[in-house]
Amino acid sequence: MGEPLSFGTNLIIFMLYPLRMTPIYQTAIWGGRKLETFLGRKLPEGDSFAESWDVSSHPRGVNIVQNGPLAGQSIQNIFDNYREELLGPHANSKLARFPLMVKFLDANRQLSVQVHPNEEYVKKNNLSDSAKSEAWVVLQVAPGSQLTLGFQHPVTREDVENALKNDELESILFKREPLNGECYFLPAGTVHSLGAGIFLYEIQQCSDLTFRLYDWNREDAHGKKRELHVRQALESLKPELWNSGPITPQLLGEGRELLVESQTFCLERLTFGETDCVDEKGQKPGPSPNQHWVNTSRSCHVLTVIRGELKVEGLESPMLQGESVILPASLGKIKLSSVSAVVLAAYLPEGDSQP
Repeated sequence: MGEPLSFGTNLIIFMLYPLRMTPIYQTAIWGGRKLETFLGRKLPEGDSFAESWDVSSHPRGVNIVQNGPLAGQSIQNIFDNYREELLGPHANSKLARFPLMVKFLDANRQLSVQVHPNEEYVKKNNLSDSAKSEAWVVLQVAPGSQLTLGFQHPVTREDVENALKNDELESILFKREPLNGECYFLPAGTVHSLGAGIFLYEIQQCSDLTFRLYDWNREDAHGKKRELHVRQALESLKPELWNSGPITPQLLGEGRELLVESQTFCLERLTFGETDCVDEKGQKPGPSPNQHWVNTSRSCHVLTVIRGELKVEGLESPMLQGESVILPASLGKIKLSSVSAVVLAAYLPEGDSQP
């Protein structure tokens, strides 16, 4: 795995292997330092580290491979030059960049109320970025922290617009206190916000397109408010997505849960050793196995360790908490082993459903 195959005198082709990425940090006024305290990262000075882009080929942040013969190459270069080996059955889809984007978010302060557009809106308005559906897995919550997700009751766009005009939007937003381990799926068009004190994993389409609907009437030190995108947000929001709660995981087997199954991505949670999973009756099914297998032949996978240490077949050293790795489709069946890890596995759905 990873050995070069030489054809002629100039062309060298590598068999792909598990690809470790170098994280990219994004700062924002709402960020903090939990990427250091929770994940053990070494951060530069400052207290506004909002996001770690751990798998991204977005122009605002393209990850670089850390390991093996392709070390120093960008994920975009690998996508362009090894498309079939990387994507497998999805290689013929109309993708301009690697479609999965994995992040960690540190909401040290309240985020704005936001909406992401769907593909139809992006095409209709000839936007330069792509649609954005996403999912969250909550990793740490401060006491009393809340997230905003949808509305307290069914609404229309006119209801939301009138609430904004009358400064009453907060009165119709739905807030809840999330629990560690909960997963939330946010299709494009979902109104949402993270409250201060929430740290989470995010899997999404490879997009950075966000419309701010509301920013809690905050002002900076100079009395200025941040830019809003009210018209675009109102046009993009889907009123039918007013009621969004945490997902009930579907048990697939010992230590294996399906969290999200959508047209844009799927997400599983793999537990090794002692498990926090429960069955439909609320009972723990017993200890999880110390090994799992993932089959990448139908889709590349992105693995992210959210607890413990994980051995991955083909990697020279174990993955630690907070690390992500791309398993190209050409690898086929890969063995994972651990005594106590919890791992999130993101992959593309079967069929060419990507835009």
